Amino acid sequence: MDTRYLGTDIAFDEDGDLMVTPTGDLVIVSGNDCLLQDVQDRLRSLPGDLWEHPGFGCDTNRLLGAPDTPLNRALAQRGIRMALEDEPRIDGQTIRIQVQRFDGETKTYEVQFRAKGSDVPQKLVVGFGLDSMSEVIGG
Repeated sequence: MDTRYLGTDIAFDEDGDLMVTPTGDLVIVSGNDCLLQDVQDRLRSLPGDLWEHPGFGCDTNRLLGAPDTPLNRALAQRGIRMALEDEPRIDGQTIRIQVQRFDGETKTYEVQFRAKGSDVPQKLVVGFGLDSMSEVIGG
């Protein structure tokens, strides 16, 4: 399958720093790796973080400290879903979000989706915590 439509970008490490080869060149990601990196960026960002794209990001971390109730779980899942549905390369019908942990200080979710035109599922474990605004902790 041709995955060029998924894009190519500069690679970032888990801290958001540019990745560099031993010879000093920038590392590049493309295809599914590019899509996953872009999803991670979207989930790590708060709406309004990018001044040219005020709607880019995910607001699920606003529920940190909130009690574990069905409404709060649904609001958190909705925030992640809305962020992923804004990604034009994702088939919105394939998005699945499952709560793994939901306590006062940490919220963790398993997120699954497929790129448009792909049969290959993508899966991330996403954590939001008090120590960090949001981070993707698995891929």
